[in-house]
Amino acid sequence: MSRRFQPFPLLVGRFAYAAASFLVASLLVSEISGPVSAAESETAVLIMAHGGDSRWNKVVKKAVKAAELPYRYRIFMGMGDTASEVRDLQDDIRTLEHHGAHTIIVVPLLISSYSEVARQWRYLLGMGVQPGFINNPLFPIEKHASLRLMEPLNDSPIVVEILLDRAQEISERAAQESVMIVAHGPNDESDNAKWIQILQALTAKLKERGGFKSVEGFTLRDDAPVATRRQAIANLRKRIEEVEKGGGRALVIPLLVAPGGIEHKLEVELRGLSYALNTKTLLPDSRISDWIRSQVP
Repeated sequence: MSRRFQPFPLLVGRFAYAAASFLVASLLVSEISGPVSAAESETAVLIMAHGGDSRWNKVVKKAVKAAELPYRYRIFMGMGDTASEVRDLQDDIRTLEHHGAHTIIVVPLLISSYSEVARQWRYLLGMGVQPGFINNPLFPIEKHASLRLMEPLNDSPIVVEILLDRAQEISERAAQESVMIVAHGPNDESDNAKWIQILQALTAKLKERGGFKSVEGFTLRDDAPVATRRQAIANLRKRIEEVEKGGGRALVIPLLVAPGGIEHKLEVELRGLSYALNTKTLLPDSRISDWIRSQVP
């Protein structure tokens, strides 16, 4: 009799071990993913960010944590242009669904709605028919939850406030100064035209609020073909030269999500010119955490 029931304690032990492992994993996920209650368990949040070096990623994660989102969340880092990144995105969605999410609010932490990355994300989420990177044979992810895609930063009043602060930090006489807001910019010409429209909306508000002589927007188009990028740099240099010849002072402000992008490339590309540069990006700044929180009803 004893031999017949000998495996039973071992079986119980294995079940106990598995249950304990699941409990520990669940506690760890809850700790890093935001508070969850029974009433909120059907809603979750997916933050999507371009990703960068370790510093860039750390700053973004800190901003999301500071947003104190009321729902469980995951942070996806990447452009979605490789098979491994698509798997990561699929895993994030499945994890949120596994924890009971029926609705997932997607918050794209991007400067503009118009880029290869924004289009690729929409395609992978099943919310757009055209991929951002047409040379990559990748397919949309599988999902059961309903996705609610929010808009990127674009011309948000919070972006205006932060850029105004960045300009005023290096300003001396606003009425004699011309501010140049420089964004990374897309590769596609159509995307760039729409990106410039967003910059025009931002710069109009900045000029009104800051009392500057002029405020203009530029895209560096850092990943575009060499000729396109050279022309973008030439346009920016020409405008700074015009300001200097007219007796004014140029202020150059990068429009980037986090440190580690084109902000230091600007110093190289604009060498030999007279201007003031504030290399601070949107993050770190608590107002971006406020914006993230505002995207989640």
